[in-house]
Amino acid sequence: MSTDRRKFLRTLAGTVGLAGAAPFYSSAQGESLLETLRLYQDVPAGQLAGDETFWRQVKLAYSVSPTIVNLNNGGVSPQPVVVQEAVERYNRMSNEMPTYYMWRVLDKGREPLRARLAALAGCSPEEIAINRNTSEALETVIFGLPLQAGDEVVLTRQDYPNMINAWKQREKRDGIVLKWLSFDFPIEDDNRIVEAFASAFTARTKVAHVTHVINWNGQVLPARKIAQEARRRGIGVLVDGAHSFCQLDFD
Repeated sequence: MSTDRRKFLRTLAGTVGLAGAAPFYSSAQGESLLETLRLYQDVPAGQLAGDETFWRQVKLAYSVSPTIVNLNNGGVSPQPVVVQEAVERYNRMSNEMPTYYMWRVLDKGREPLRARLAALAGCSPEEIAINRNTSEALETVIFGLPLQAGDEVVLTRQDYPNMINAWKQREKRDGIVLKWLSFDFPIEDDNRIVEAFASAFTARTKVAHVTHVINWNGQVLPARKIAQEARRRGIGVLVDGAHSFCQLDFD
């Protein structure tokens, strides 16, 4: 799937609108944001990176205080104003007509929403599970995998702390073996990373945990190549895509 943040936001306008009666971008600020995305949709990313007019509009889409320099937009996920407005609007609707909204609006909108999310992610609706965040989604998989004592999981010291802690819980509870890789990032040669994973694989390896984009430093791991090496050996792959979805092309 080929995508970027501009395409993601334009698609989101239709996707979230399926969950309720009101359009997602139903505000002057929201319409202004969509108009900006339309105007710049064909501008190459490299050129857009230096366009101060565009980024000024992006800045206006958020309510972050101008008194601080906010450098963490990934893990904390500040919401655009249009998202804040939509949450408030849907919350009011839920309290105005609770049973009607729950069963006649939300229930009917769930599967169409799942289908649109699948189209955005480049997969089938059956592969989409809606969770509150990436940590919850990954932990659901980690704690649900049928691993036994002695089974090995390959992961890195640079993985997200919540995921590391979840795997350590499996280690304590079930006696699985965690095989740790540690990298001196940045690394430009993908083969070095792939070879490190491949060298750690054994006949007991059941899972390779791959963080697509490392949150500490932005290093992009060659997830596809690692997955290919793992699958050739019958090893499952769990990818943490929290910071890569709609930032990188993938399928």
